[in-house]
Amino acid sequence: MTMVGFPKHSSSTPVENLRRITLSEMHVRRTHRGQHLLCRLITLCSRMVAVQTVVEDTEGIAHDLSIYNFPSTSNCSLEHLDNLFTPGTVIAIREPTLKAPTQGARPLLRVDSPTDIIFIAPNSSLLLNIRWNAGSTVKGFPPIPLTADAWQQRANSHFVASRWFLAAFAYSYALALDPDAHPLRLNRAEAYLRLQYHSGALHDAQRVLEKVDSANAFADRAMIRMARARYGRGEYSRAQDDFVRWKYIHADDNSADSWIERCRARLREASTGVYDWPSLFRSAKRKIRVDAADFLGPVKVRRMFHRGGGRGMVTAQDVETGDLLLVTKPFVSVYAPDLPADRFIVTIDLLSQTTRERTDSLLLARIVEKIYGNPDLYDEVYHLYAGPNYPAPPDTYPPPRSHTIAVEPLQPKVNIDIAQLEAICTYNNFCPFRLDGPSVDREAKPAGLYTLASMFNHSCIANATWYCIGDLMIIRAAEPIPKGTEVTIPYCVEESYIDRQTILQKHMIKKCDCRLCEEDRRDGDAQLRRRHRLKSRLDPDAIVSAPLAEVRALEKEIDATYEPGRGPIRPLSALALHAIAEKLRETGNARLMRESLRHDMQALECYGFRLTHDRGRSASGSKIPVANDRIPTVTSFMEPADIMLRMACTYYMLQEEADASRWLRAVLWLTEVSVGGGKELFMLLHEETLLQLNIQSFAARVL
Repeated sequence: MTMVGFPKHSSSTPVENLRRITLSEMHVRRTHRGQHLLCRLITLCSRMVAVQTVVEDTEGIAHDLSIYNFPSTSNCSLEHLDNLFTPGTVIAIREPTLKAPTQGARPLLRVDSPTDIIFIAPNSSLLLNIRWNAGSTVKGFPPIPLTADAWQQRANSHFVASRWFLAAFAYSYALALDPDAHPLRLNRAEAYLRLQYHSGALHDAQRVLEKVDSANAFADRAMIRMARARYGRGEYSRAQDDFVRWKYIHADDNSADSWIERCRARLREASTGVYDWPSLFRSAKRKIRVDAADFLGPVKVRRMFHRGGGRGMVTAQDVETGDLLLVTKPFVSVYAPDLPADRFIVTIDLLSQTTRERTDSLLLARIVEKIYGNPDLYDEVYHLYAGPNYPAPPDTYPPPRSHTIAVEPLQPKVNIDIAQLEAICTYNNFCPFRLDGPSVDREAKPAGLYTLASMFNHSCIANATWYCIGDLMIIRAAEPIPKGTEVTIPYCVEESYIDRQTILQKHMIKKCDCRLCEEDRRDGDAQLRRRHRLKSRLDPDAIVSAPLAEVRALEKEIDATYEPGRGPIRPLSALALHAIAEKLRETGNARLMRESLRHDMQALECYGFRLTHDRGRSASGSKIPVANDRIPTVTSFMEPADIMLRMACTYYMLQEEADASRWLRAVLWLTEVSVGGGKELFMLLHEETLLQLNIQSFAARVL
């Protein structure tokens, strides 16, 4: 188990400006500000939540050391730790904290921020006039290499074995001893690319290009690494220029051609908002993290003093239902396949007073690692709202991209405040369920930090809606929105008020003032609790064996929990009415099948749809049986889409193909305005249901 949200110190003072302290001078339960501890590792590591080891200072005094959030260690082997934290390695801990023991009698050193650990190269000025009372080396372990050649040999062995972080680390030691060794810097740049440390790779490649002649072989390698790094940073235009320049020099080499085409595709996406949604959907089925550019539509961030975070998103022009507002990749995301198979970590969030998902702990570690390897992205994260205990973020967002910053693992160029980052995650993380992998997402709820998307505030009855294809988030207008109007999205779509409040509490939202929540609160606490209890009886496993009479009675019980005079939106009633419709449909009796249609129509109305035979038209102009001025946002569009498909199947079975076609067109319209992709994505997205209902061929023919 681990806990987040309690005070943690992270240093922002350069180690050179800190006075050296020894363990004998330190006090328990104190952070020693203005000081650093020079020590060395004297034993091999173990790992539970933290990396555990033992260090000794220059006086030979030893203490346990717990290291949290260090890059590459969240799901690594003990061999990896042995190579990273090798006994004999000298480190300086900036402004160290000595914690009281939770077990036993010995206090321990705790480091929460990886940037508080400085790895000391053999030629560091911090080692001048330093003598180790226990001897110059750690007994029982080989000495630490002292030359650039020795570190290069170690780095090369890691590189060949695809141990990219260890390779980059060892190359950094070698470069500290020989800063002008271009092969070392180019190899480190390649390791950084494999780690997605694009900023570090770009800086190293540029450093080599500044030092060598353009005809030099090193320049070739540096140019291609620079181009790949820029692509990884989303600098598609500059990346394309670099690849074209490289292609010009190497006319017979086709390796850059695919990169150039990818750059052009990303530039088209970013400038037009036109994506090949079906292709992305197929790609996401194979690989969650898709290759696509961000697109910013007609929305912008504005200061909003009435909002908890102080900012919100507004329209920059009038928009219509289905208009694309934002497409964005996550800063970092975590899904069930990313989780370690041998560990189950429970995280307690003391800020929201909730238990976090398994994915949240790994998400924090990956955010730390991305900032560690891409320090110029620091402001993108730290300009997000972190709660009232931190300074208000700037009025504008996103921040301008800073210049490229060197990535030096021995002495990081960025200061990562872990406590603030934990707060940022509490207020801003998403649970990005995917349209392409719902069964996988049920294994463990995904977690993602979508920095620009976090500028949208919450409303259960929102005017925009969002979905993910792979890790790509798509936000579209759910209704016509006039220029200058705040755009909101639903953070959750639970039918129960109590479930919604539980989820919103994790986002530090105490109260939602949308129309649905206001009406729910007017129903009274007793009815809300009763409705919440009744929801469990609608569980698919429970409802499948329930007789029709029991389901009808359950629907009446649920309906009785709603005040008679409240509005039509009653999400739990929608579930109950659809359950009745399914029971009626199963009979195969024509009269009861027609009755099922009536119950499904009522279910759609309880979700917020307006049924019509005259006004609603699909994107192609064909009449559809629902009004198309807005998309209800109290549930995922997949639930009403499933109801409509089953209605189409019912009409088809009743040999009323005209009505079956109209309801299929309604699902096509709903899919198009929610996600896009036209008929092709419709057929992919609903393939399983269409096959199950045996109407796939009919749908392909009439749409």
